[in-house]
Amino acid sequence: MGKPLEEKRRTIDALDARLAGLMAERFSVVLSLAGLKKKVRDPRREAAVLKHAAAAVKEKKLRPAVTAVYRELIRQSRLLQKKL
Repeated sequence: MGKPLEEKRRTIDALDARLAGLMAERFSVVLSLAGLKKKVRDPRREAAVLKHAAAAVKEKKLRPAVTAVYRELIRQSRLLQKKL
């Protein structure tokens, strides 16, 4: 394995650690919202979150991947709230 590959992988590992921490923080907030909501699912809010996430990505070709990840974040958030 060449040095450039190892460097890129270290960068990815560092980003993954940050992402995992941010996702855990997000899920904690999601759990705290569960008692404040009448229903777990809010299609309008979910659409707004997806739109906002896509708009935050400057490189258009990356938007579908980011949107797919956010769809899964939303799905996991709903699952967490349903367990309460």
